[in-house]
Amino acid sequence: MSLEIAYAAMGGDLETVRGRLMTDERIEKFAKIFLQDTSMQTLENALETGDFSEAYRGAHTLKGVSRDLGFTPLFEASCALSDALRLDDAGTPANLAAVPELLPAVRDAYALVVDSIAII
Repeated sequence: MSLEIAYAAMGGDLETVRGRLMTDERIEKFAKIFLQDTSMQTLENALETGDFSEAYRGAHTLKGVSRDLGFTPLFEASCALSDALRLDDAGTPANLAAVPELLPAVRDAYALVVDSIAII
């Protein structure tokens, strides 16, 4: 499957990524490396154990990687979750009550990205 079709399926921003990474081969390489990224699992595990510092790290990493690779829906969803999990000086998340509402969008966007990349 072509990058165009994969990025269209996930609602991604291929043209911006092409401007940054220059070749489709490089984009494909880094997109496939994303499949090995453990940030989503880190996020899920940390939320299960109540480790909000680690949960924030997972959400923030997803936000950055998805921004850099043009995975727009995942970027937007993980950005909102990262903001909710951002810790204040006392180690308290900014908006913990919003996490159950925001997490499904991250899960859905992540699954869409993974499914789209898997068929490239």
